[in-house]
Amino acid sequence: MDWVGDGCLINPDRWVECSETEQESFVERKMHMERTNPKPQIDAIPAKTIVLPTLAATEANSCFSELGLDSTLQELNLYEVCIESDRPTNEVTKILNESPLLPGVIITSEGEYVGMISRRRTFEYLSRPYSLELFAKRPLKILYDKAKTEILTLSSDTEIVAAARQSLQRQPELIYEPIVVQDPHGVYSLLDAHQLLLAQCQIQDAVAVALRQAEAKYRNIFENGIDGIFQTTPDGSFKSANPAMAQILGYKSPAKLINNCTDIARQVYINQNRRSEFIAAMQEYGSVSAFESQVYRHDGSVIWIRENARGVRDESGNLLYYEGTVEDITEKKQAEEALRQREAQLSQKTTELETALRELQQTQAQLIQSEKMSSIGQMVAGVAHEINNPINCVASNLPHAEKYTQDLLKLLQLYAQHYPEPPEDEKTAIDLEFIIEDLPKILSAMQQGSDRIREIARSLRNFSRLDEAQMKPANIHEGIESTLLILHHRLKPKPEFPEIQIVKEYGNLPLVECYAGQLNQVFMNLIGNGIDAIEEVIGNRKEPNSPLPIPNSQLPTIRICTEVINSDWVRIRISDNGAGMTAEVQEQLFNPFFTTKPTGKGTGLGLSISYQIVVEKHKGDLKCISAPGKGSEFIIEIPIFQKD
Repeated sequence: MDWVGDGCLINPDRWVECSETEQESFVERKMHMERTNPKPQIDAIPAKTIVLPTLAATEANSCFSELGLDSTLQELNLYEVCIESDRPTNEVTKILNESPLLPGVIITSEGEYVGMISRRRTFEYLSRPYSLELFAKRPLKILYDKAKTEILTLSSDTEIVAAARQSLQRQPELIYEPIVVQDPHGVYSLLDAHQLLLAQCQIQDAVAVALRQAEAKYRNIFENGIDGIFQTTPDGSFKSANPAMAQILGYKSPAKLINNCTDIARQVYINQNRRSEFIAAMQEYGSVSAFESQVYRHDGSVIWIRENARGVRDESGNLLYYEGTVEDITEKKQAEEALRQREAQLSQKTTELETALRELQQTQAQLIQSEKMSSIGQMVAGVAHEINNPINCVASNLPHAEKYTQDLLKLLQLYAQHYPEPPEDEKTAIDLEFIIEDLPKILSAMQQGSDRIREIARSLRNFSRLDEAQMKPANIHEGIESTLLILHHRLKPKPEFPEIQIVKEYGNLPLVECYAGQLNQVFMNLIGNGIDAIEEVIGNRKEPNSPLPIPNSQLPTIRICTEVINSDWVRIRISDNGAGMTAEVQEQLFNPFFTTKPTGKGTGLGLSISYQIVVEKHKGDLKCISAPGKGSEFIIEIPIFQKD
């Protein structure tokens, strides 16, 4: 049905301009068509300027490419068509007729956005009786005031899916109305609702294809995966499982696993508490990773598995089921166990080698020291023997010399009685009275000296018994005395050191079965260390700001105590009032080559060898009690009789 008015023929699909006078006004207007691009602000567009997208019908109807769930409205075909509200209405109809794909126009007032009128509503109002005569030459705002309705305005970064949902939520008569799109620069454009629905359909088709592909991929992974995949219910039954899961637990198919295994805690886990621990971890963290457990297979055999799982919940947060993967790590566990055993064996071998090396070093050091002491002992024994021979000769002849001297003195007395007046010059040359008085003293001193030399030689022989191969009963006190005699030169006062006092508190000791020479070496080391400690303290007194552990009123002292304990052991305590030792030093005291003495003064072997002699060779004990500033005490305990 057609209506004609004011020289114009109008129908809903086509506007045909018949007036020649109107043609001139349309020629004067500038019409421009282009795709959606950021434009200057709308108020920069002249009042008579109309901007249209250059879209062919085939392009507008074609499918959109590469649209996805995150695609936005700015990726669609948008129409930027603006016309001032004071322009005649027939200009709008002219634009709409010349651009069949144009869904409507944007209405502005002095460049500012006012609203939008769609193609459908424009032709709907102009098709009514007398509407053409009423609106054609009048300002567009009059028609817009009559035809305007609710407009859906969206941002250009709105996702297509969300925009389609909002478009379909409009009233039924507005569903096909164009949508106004505003970009970040404030430029308004129109979107055809039909194009929006086509884009949504394309996205839905793409999503459906992607879902089918993902489902096929997941199904392939699920069915052919090496690791087990499962879903279990909170009450402990299998909801689903893949073939690998069934194979790991020894079932022929997932269906048999699901049907037969209805209590995971009891039927699967060796330790039933592991299921409770699994659930507790899920409740606390929402997932578990590398959860390792021992489980039963269907045939009763035991394997190790590692689980990675998470809890699946509904929108309300209610737990639906657990899902995750299972890996059979039995071979890995066996390899780890074999590796641990191998490492333990290697560690044991390493320890044994280190011990053997340490013992070898100790033995080597002890052999060197023993050989050294043996050589010294042999030399000392030889010297003692060589001294002993002439001193015995002297000592054995001294009594005779004394007797002869007494006889001569008596003879002189007789001569003095019978020949009282010898020549004066001879009497003056020989002071007979002095000789008679002093000669017995000389002989007595010579006797004491020879006795002292014989005692030293005997002590040297006792101390030098280092090469005795068997234990023999020995007098401990004789060994101590021999050691003190040899160290006597270090105990005597010197210009820089006072005399060191020796306090002896000997008990009644029986003969002790031992290596006497080796014990003498122990006594030598311990007493020598005590002397060194005392000399160090005395030497420090000469330095300013140095500690003085030994008060000036207290004499440097070494105390030696012996006693019988438990009727079958003897204890020898050797203490000094030197500087003492810290706990750290005491921990390493008996280690080979450990010394606190300056370089060149100590080898670090004395106490180590002493410890081996007492502990290993005599089955005894050697320990030290000390504290800084309190001196040191070494305690030797050895059995009286050695047990085989």
